Amino acid sequence: MAKTWLVSEYYYPVVVTTGYYVTEIAEYLAAKGLDVGIITSNNTYYASDISSNLVEEQWHGVNILRKVHGQISKDDNKKRLLRLLSLSFSFFWMSLRNIRKGDCVIVLTNPAFFLLFMPFVRAVTGCKYHILVHDIFPENLSSLGKVNQKGFVYRLLKLFYDKAYSKADSLISIGRDMSKVLESKIKENSSITLIPNWADVDEVTPMPKENTETYNKIKDFADGHILFQFAGNLGKAQGLDNLMNAISSVSSDEARFLFVGAGAKLEDVNAFAEHNENTISLGFVSRTKQNDFLNACDVGIVTLADGMYGLGVPSKSYNIMATGRPILYIGEDDSEIALCIKEYDIGWVVRPNDPVALKKQIEMIVKERNILAEKGLRARDVAEKVFGKSVVLEQYYQYIKC
Repeated sequence: MAKTWLVSEYYYPVVVTTGYYVTEIAEYLAAKGLDVGIITSNNTYYASDISSNLVEEQWHGVNILRKVHGQISKDDNKKRLLRLLSLSFSFFWMSLRNIRKGDCVIVLTNPAFFLLFMPFVRAVTGCKYHILVHDIFPENLSSLGKVNQKGFVYRLLKLFYDKAYSKADSLISIGRDMSKVLESKIKENSSITLIPNWADVDEVTPMPKENTETYNKIKDFADGHILFQFAGNLGKAQGLDNLMNAISSVSSDEARFLFVGAGAKLEDVNAFAEHNENTISLGFVSRTKQNDFLNACDVGIVTLADGMYGLGVPSKSYNIMATGRPILYIGEDDSEIALCIKEYDIGWVVRPNDPVALKKQIEMIVKERNILAEKGLRARDVAEKVFGKSVVLEQYYQYIKC
C-alpha cells in the first residue's frame, strides 16, 4: 500500500498556524485508514511553543520523523536563513531514505528551500508530490521588502521557484486570489485545486463578549463601546501601520480597539496603545484560549498589507466567522476573504493603504451597530456549512484518495 507523506517545518506539538493545519490534516487522513507519515522538525515559532525532541514517534496514527536541533529566534533573519537551508538539506536526505515509488507526498511551503529539492526527490524515488501552498516564493519576499523585485536575486529565485511549482503533480491553493497568482507561475504545467482553510466550529463557538475572561480584563476600557479586535500575528504582512493610522483619526467615542498577538510589530502596537486612549494591547495569548479572546469583541478585524494580493489567506478569518462576529477586512477587493464577505454578506471590505476610507468605514459600522448581530448570525452559518473543519478535511481525503 502506498504511503501518504506530509513535509512541513512545523508539526505537533507546535500549534502555530501551519503546524496546526498540517497536524489536523495528517491525523484526519490516518483516521480514514491511510498510511500517513510526516517529515518535520522540532522548530518552534513562539518562545512559548511546546516542542518535541523525539526523532521518531507515533502519534494519533501518524508516523512522525523529526529533525531535531537547537532553537533560534525567528526574528534573527540571518540565523533563521541558515537554519532553513540546513533543514531543507536534512529533509532532502530524510525523504530519499523513506519515500518510496508510488507514495503520495504533500509538501508545505515551509521550509521554502525544500521546494527546490522535491523535483529531485521525485526523480529518485518515483513518488508523486503536491504542494500545499500557504506562501508563494519569491513574490512574498518582495512584498515584504526583503528582496528587490527588479534585482538579479529576485529574478533568479523566481526562475527556480516557478520551476519547482510547475514540476509538482498539482498545487493545493487556499484562496481564489492565490490560484490566480499560481496560474501565472506554472503556465498550465500543473493543475490547481482549491481547498480553503477551515473554521474550528466545535471548539470555537459564539458567546456573549461579557462572558469572556478577555473582555472582563478590559471591562473598564471597553464597557458600553463597540469593540473592534485584531487578533493574530502582529507582523509586517498585516498592514498594521495603515490600521493604526485609521484608528488614531477615528472621531467616534463609541469605538474601542483591542490588539491580541505577538510579532515583529508588537512594540509598535504597544507604543501606539499607550498614546491612544481608544486602543489597548494585551500581547500574546495562547491559541488554546482563542474561543475566549475571539469572542471578546463586536467586530473582528482582518488585514493584509498592500501588495499581498494572492500571497496568503488570513486563516483567522474562519474562526472569527465561527464566533458569529462580522469581519472588517482590509485588503484587495477580489482577494479570497473579501470575496467571502461579499458573497455571504458577513462584513465589510476596505482597500489597503487607505486610512481615510478605513476610518470612515469604522465610524459607519458604529452608527449601524444594529446590523452587527444579523451579519454575525450569517457568519456562523457559513462557518458551519461551508468552512467547517470536517467539511474541509473530507475534501483533503477525497483529493488524496483519488
